[in-house]
Amino acid sequence: MIGITRLFIIFGCLYGLVVTAAEPRPKVGLVLSGGGARGIAHVGVIKALHEKNIPVDYIAGTSMGAIVGGLYAIGMAPDDLEWAVKSVDWDKALNPGSPRVLKNYRQKQEEKDYFTELEIGISKEGAKSNVGLVGDHRVMLELQRLVGNFNVQNFDDFPIPFRAVATDLNAGVPYVMDHGDLAMAMRASMAVPLVFGPVKHQDRYLVDGGILNNLPVDVVKAMGADIVIAVNISSPLGQVDDKSSVISVTYQSIDVALVQNTKESEKWADIVIKPALKNILPNMFNRADDMITDGYLATYAESEQLASLVLSDYDYQSYLETRNFLPREIPSRIQFVRFEGNNRTSSARLNEHASAIIDKEFQAGLVQDFVDQVVAAEPDIQNITYKVVEEKNRRGIELKVQEKRWGPDYLRFGLKVADDFDSNTRISVLVRHQRFNINSKGGHWTNDLSIGSVLAWESELYQPLDFSNEYFATFNVEAIKDTKRLYQGLDAVGEYDHKRYGMGINVGHNPTRNSELRAGLWFKDESVSPVINDLSFKTAVDDTVGLKINYGIDTLEKTIAPRYGYDLQTELGIFDRVQYVSFDGFQRFPFFESSAAHVRFKFDFTDLVDDGEYFKAYGGVDDFAGYPTDSLLGLNMFIMEAGWFTDLDQIILPILGAPDLSVKAHWGNVWQRHINIENMLYGLSAGISFDIQNNVLYLGSGYSRDGDLRFYLRLGTGF
Repeated sequence: MIGITRLFIIFGCLYGLVVTAAEPRPKVGLVLSGGGARGIAHVGVIKALHEKNIPVDYIAGTSMGAIVGGLYAIGMAPDDLEWAVKSVDWDKALNPGSPRVLKNYRQKQEEKDYFTELEIGISKEGAKSNVGLVGDHRVMLELQRLVGNFNVQNFDDFPIPFRAVATDLNAGVPYVMDHGDLAMAMRASMAVPLVFGPVKHQDRYLVDGGILNNLPVDVVKAMGADIVIAVNISSPLGQVDDKSSVISVTYQSIDVALVQNTKESEKWADIVIKPALKNILPNMFNRADDMITDGYLATYAESEQLASLVLSDYDYQSYLETRNFLPREIPSRIQFVRFEGNNRTSSARLNEHASAIIDKEFQAGLVQDFVDQVVAAEPDIQNITYKVVEEKNRRGIELKVQEKRWGPDYLRFGLKVADDFDSNTRISVLVRHQRFNINSKGGHWTNDLSIGSVLAWESELYQPLDFSNEYFATFNVEAIKDTKRLYQGLDAVGEYDHKRYGMGINVGHNPTRNSELRAGLWFKDESVSPVINDLSFKTAVDDTVGLKINYGIDTLEKTIAPRYGYDLQTELGIFDRVQYVSFDGFQRFPFFESSAAHVRFKFDFTDLVDDGEYFKAYGGVDDFAGYPTDSLLGLNMFIMEAGWFTDLDQIILPILGAPDLSVKAHWGNVWQRHINIENMLYGLSAGISFDIQNNVLYLGSGYSRDGDLRFYLRLGTGF
C-alpha cells in the first residue's frame, strides 16, 4: 500500500512539472512614449531589459518612441540602437534650410538680405505658405538611412510586431500604422504641428501621435500583450502664473492635453518606467549619454516588478534566435537613377544632377548627400525620398520628388532698422518675389522691393545656358532712391535724395559652387536732389555707358556671425565718363571652440572724375565707426579692419538667446581725387549681436580719430 502511495506522489510531481513546462509565458508588450529628444532614454530601457533577459513580444510607440521602437522591432541589437540614435546629427536634420555649404554663390548672396525661411507662395488659388517651419527632407533621409531598404511592408512580420501611432488631423482620432513604409510611419508619428508639416498616408493627413495618444498602452494590448511595460519620458508640466508670457501659456495649453492622455494610459499599464531626465528638455539631443543612463537606471529601479518576466539564459537565447534582422535590399552599385513626381522642375536638370552618382558604390550617406545637394540647388523642391528598385536586371534608386505646394511664385520679407541715436532712424521693409523654372534650363525671375527710407526696385532675369548652370546670362534693371543726410564734419546741414538708375545685360560663369564671374554692358545714371536746404554737388556716375565686370567668392560657414571662411567681392567699371575698381573682402580665422579673428580690406578707386563730385558715401558702424552713417563723401576710399569675434554661450537671455561679442579696430580714410596716406583715420568699435530666428539685433558703439563716440542699433536682415 505504501509503495502504491509513493508511486502516485511521484507521478503527481512529474505531471506538475510537465504542465508547468508546457504553460506558455505571458506575452510582453513594450510601450514607448513621445517626448522629443528625451525619447533617447528608451534606448537605455531596452538595454536594461536585454541585460535582464526580459523578452519583448510587441512594441507600440509614439513620436521618438516610434523611432526607437521601430528600429528595435526590425532586429537592431541594443548596442546598435544606441549607435543609431547617436549617429544622427539632429541639429542639422531639424535645420529649416539647406546647409550653406551646399548653396551656390548666387543663393548665398540672396540670403544676406532675407535670412528668414518664411516663404509665402502665390498661385491661382491665392496665397499659401508651408505648413511647417522645418523642412522635413533631411529628417526623412536620416530615418531611411537608419531603417534601410527591405521588402517587408506588414509590421506584424517584423522580428517584433510593431505599431506607430499618429493623429489623423481630419478625423480627429489616433491613427495606428501597422503596414507600409516604416520610415514614413516614423516620420508621421513625430510630425509635431507647426514644426513639421503633416504626412499624407492613404488619403489621411497625419501629425504627431502624442496629441491624442502619447503612451499607446491600448494599442499594444490590442496586439495581444498580456503584460505591458510602459515607458513615459514626456516632459512634466511647467508652472504658469500672472508673469508668464503668451508663448509660455500657449505651450502649457498644448502640454496639458498631452500630459492628461499620458496619465490615463499609465493606469492601464502593468509596469510603468519613468526615467528621471532632470533638467533635460525635448530639444537637448546633445544629452544622449545622460538620457540613456537615466533610462537604464530607471529600469533597474523596477527590478522587483520585472522579476517575474525574466527568462533563463537558455530560454532568452532561444527567444533572440527568433529575432532575425530583416534582410536589406542593397545594390552593389547605383546602375540607374530615376525621378518621379517632378512637374515644374525639368527632368533634364534632375538627370544632370544624377550623373554624379550613377555607377558609384551604393552608400546611404552618398544618397543623402546627393539629395541634399539637389534640394539645395532646386528651389521649387520641398523634399525627396528614395527607394531601391530593380529594372531589367539592373538595380538603382527611385527618387520621389515633392515640389512645394505653395508655388510657383514666392514672396519673402525682410526688415532693416538702423539708428545712430541722433534722430536719424532709417527703416525699410523688404519684399522679394521669385519665380523659378520658367523654362527647362531653370531660368528664374527675381524682383526686390524696398519701401521706407530706401525706395528701390531691382529686377533680374537669370537664364542658365546649360543644364548644369555652369554658364548663364542675365538682364538687370534697378531704380533706387536713398534719402541721406549731408554733413559738414560731424554736423548734419541738410538732407538729399541719392537716385540711381541702371540697366544691363550680362554673361557669366560659375567656376565653382562658391564663386561667380559676370561681365556685361550697362547704362548707369545717378543724381542728387536736395530735400532739406539747397545742396549742390554731383555724382561721379552720370548718364554713362560701359563695361561692368564682377567677381565674387563666398565660403563663409553661415551668414550670421561666421567663425570661418571668407567673402570677397570685386567690381570693375570701365565707362565713358568714369572708371573705377571696388573691392570688399573679409576672412574669419577660427580660434578655440567659439571665437574667430577677423581681417577685412575694402577700397574704392576712381578715374576720369573731378573734385567736387562724389562716388560713394561712407561712415557708420560698417566702415568708419565714430562717424555718422554716410557722412564721409569721396571719390576714393581705403579701410583695413582687424578684430575678434566670440560667442558668449554662457549667457542665455530669454527670447534673445546667446549674444555674440565683436571688437574691431580700423585704419583708413576717404579722399577726393588726391590720395594722402599721411592723415589716416583710425578707431575702435565693439558691440553685441543676437541671432533671433535668423534676424540680427546689434547694439554697439564706435570711435574714430577726428570723429566722435557714437552708438549704433541695427535690427532686421542684411547687416
